[in-house]
Amino acid sequence: MLEDLDSAPISEKDRTLYAFIRKMVADSTSIGPSDVDRAKQAGWSDEALYDAITVCSLFQFYNNWIDATGVSDMSEFGYEMSGHRLATEGYAQSGPPQATRSAKRAPRSTKRRKSSKPRSQKK
Repeated sequence: MLEDLDSAPISEKDRTLYAFIRKMVADSTSIGPSDVDRAKQAGWSDEALYDAITVCSLFQFYNNWIDATGVSDMSEFGYEMSGHRLATEGYAQSGPPQATRSAKRAPRSTKRRKSSKPRSQKK
């Protein structure tokens, strides 16, 4: 599918969405009403298109950010562990997060301390 979308063994509905997203990623300013109409005629709702655009845009942003900042990729072991966690636990936590030492600290006071200097003398 990654190499040849046109002959990939997927539904025409999915093929239409992937073509829409491929065009959006290549040049988002080229997306017009006819592209949206084509996707909607294939069965995609405005909400589904919005979600697809949002998800793909965020991944594109993250990939660009990672590439430009030099953030390193996870190790193979890291991907295996992440995959195992997602497969067994999913994305949502089943209960409240575990308390940590920092979470047990008393909250800081939100009161402002008065300074002995007038505002005009502060920098």
